[in-house]
Amino acid sequence: MASVVIVGAGPAGTTLAYLLAQRGIEVTLVEAAANFERVFRGEGLMPGGLYALEQMGLFDLLDQIPCRQLHAWEFVVDDRTVLHVNEPADLGRYRPTIIPQPAFLSAVVERAQAFPSFRFVHGTVQALTQKADRVQGVVVRQADQEIELEATLVIGADGRGSTVRRLANLPLQKLDYDADVLWLRLPVPLPDESQRSVFYGFICGSESLGAYTSWDDSLKFAYLVPRGQSLDSKPIDWPTRLAEIAPDWIADHIRTYAEALEAPIPLKVVFGRCPQWFQPGVLLIGDAAHPMAPIRAQGINLALRDVIVTANHLIPLLQTSASPEQFDQAMQRIQAERQPEIVRCQNLQSSEQQLATRLCQSSILRGLLTQLSPLVRPVIERRWLARQKHLRFGLQPIALVV
Repeated sequence: MASVVIVGAGPAGTTLAYLLAQRGIEVTLVEAAANFERVFRGEGLMPGGLYALEQMGLFDLLDQIPCRQLHAWEFVVDDRTVLHVNEPADLGRYRPTIIPQPAFLSAVVERAQAFPSFRFVHGTVQALTQKADRVQGVVVRQADQEIELEATLVIGADGRGSTVRRLANLPLQKLDYDADVLWLRLPVPLPDESQRSVFYGFICGSESLGAYTSWDDSLKFAYLVPRGQSLDSKPIDWPTRLAEIAPDWIADHIRTYAEALEAPIPLKVVFGRCPQWFQPGVLLIGDAAHPMAPIRAQGINLALRDVIVTANHLIPLLQTSASPEQFDQAMQRIQAERQPEIVRCQNLQSSEQQLATRLCQSSILRGLLTQLSPLVRPVIERRWLARQKHLRFGLQPIALVV
């Protein structure tokens, strides 16, 4: 009987394991971490990712965990609002949503555990096993032993630092991205409820800052660090630094609760894609195949859409006596179907980051934008919305058909 080992219990790994187990396919999900409470996990679901969850029959899980919808986007340059766009009301429950990823992952695994063909293994993958030049399983190191798991297919869903990618000799082609991120958390809600449903982007002089209210009402900040500068937390007065970048209304909030601001957490941005996602017997999906930049919360969403396409191509083969060649052809089709959307979204992320960099580097450009904003703001907002379509909904609709 066909079986699958999935390495990595993130959004892609857990949801794919659930779909396979639901259909009676033997699947083992391997996760290195003892629990899901990692220091940093993405929190944003865009409409395209929410639609994917609905296709999987997992949308109702969001009713079981605390979430927060985003209702608007606002960008401020040198204290002048240059863009404010409301989310369309007709999106309803598909508005961009902030979720606690650990709680979501736990809920998916719990649902998968209802199926007898699902197995959850804690351990670190040490090697891929091969036979006749084909991957046929993994070696997993646990606390007191090593175990070997055999499989018809191994799927690497283990994120931007993928072990499976390295072991399978599938090189990552890195793309230019000129910033890393320091994440900071202020566990005090903004005073106005209407402010808590807006994502804010601030540029002041040469510095750039993102801010939003998370699912737990805490205020999260993403401080951009130009590539090449150290991400180490130096003795910086962070409340003062953030308040200098933000508009007065949020700066006052930061100063008032300065002692509550938590130390920054560095995120080294890995941005790129693998020219080839597969070798005989092994496939990469999600950030393992195409790590995304943090702009517009794409990592989870594209990973979930990868899962839909992967399930469509692999489940029919896993339910029959398919040949190795048929699996290899299916993996090739998966990459061919998903790659155009990945390339498009990464290009859009690159262009948005390049624009932010130009604004940070050019006082003349910032001055023109802020002085002309009353005249050009409607044009900027229309163009921004048009550019966001593929980052929000994907390149084309996808549907689970198996």
